[in-house]
Amino acid sequence: MVREIVFHLGDCKTGTTSVQSVLATGAWHSAAAQICYPARFNHIPLAKTLSVDSEKPFRDKRFQALRKDFDSSDADIGVVSAEHFEFVDPKALKAAIEEHLPAYAGRIRLVAYVRPHADRLVSTFAERSKKGLFQKPLAAMHKKLAEDGLLFYTPRFQAWRAAFGEAFTLRPFLRDALHRGDVVQDFFRFALSGADFTLTQPSQQNESLSVADVAMMRRLHNRIRHLGGGGKPLRQAQQALGWYLSDILAALPAVEGAEKPRLHRSLAHQVVETYKADAARLDEQFFDGQPLMQQALATAPEKAVEEPQSFRAVDHFSAAELRQIEAWAQLITRMISADGPHFMWAVRPEAQRGPKPGRG
Repeated sequence: MVREIVFHLGDCKTGTTSVQSVLATGAWHSAAAQICYPARFNHIPLAKTLSVDSEKPFRDKRFQALRKDFDSSDADIGVVSAEHFEFVDPKALKAAIEEHLPAYAGRIRLVAYVRPHADRLVSTFAERSKKGLFQKPLAAMHKKLAEDGLLFYTPRFQAWRAAFGEAFTLRPFLRDALHRGDVVQDFFRFALSGADFTLTQPSQQNESLSVADVAMMRRLHNRIRHLGGGGKPLRQAQQALGWYLSDILAALPAVEGAEKPRLHRSLAHQVVETYKADAARLDEQFFDGQPLMQQALATAPEKAVEEPQSFRAVDHFSAAELRQIEAWAQLITRMISADGPHFMWAVRPEAQRGPKPGRG
């Protein structure tokens, strides 16, 4: 039985994939402790049983499997990692822990990372664009997230603290505040309670997508949706395509001088006004009054470009290049239509694939 369990809750866009890659490959070493990480790559399926109706019937089975893995391990620490916990009610996780992991009462710690508001807005825009989930301008994403309340962080993290008390820790996703300036280093320092450790492979530091990359993927998704006729199976396949194609793009050497997605100045000022009160509350309640989120937000207009960037493919690619994108869209649509489940399996890296889907 593991001595304690650490839940890594995300957030999305805070280096969770990098943390999970090191955990899944065992690319670390410590003489002080060992970690049990019972996941092919992450625990998103487990987390979804607490928030997605279609996944809730699998809750007992997945939590029982987790308990069995931890009960049978002689490691010191069990780790659960899923950025999808960002969308889970803390009370639901607490109830599941009490039901399925009662032997670990008092021996569970939780950690989440929070990304500054302006950076998270831009990152979410690129993320949803690359998955084919958003085709509108960046300003429209700001309006949507403000209406949805996703980036009003304080109430959500207050709920985690209310549910778990001092067992819950919030860390700022800021290079200067992270251990050795790296979220993977910071997570292992937290999980191992400050014990010495080394990483045996570099942390993933993939380049973020360029404006042209995002424009290309938006065009690709637009054409696939048009050619494929829409529907949930197609959307799911497009999300898988966007996720793993963007990983490949981000791992390739960056194009010199490529422009990265950024706020434009007038939008940056709107973002500051929208979130400045939340940033102040977050700093006061979680970071001992240090103005970490406030300072990061205040610098957003300084980092902004003067005019809105274009994410239209026609503004970045020649007629010949657009023709090639169209050809790829037609071919990919053909593959998805022929065997969507197998397509979603095949686009994953080999280490993240489950059993090959059967043919009906």
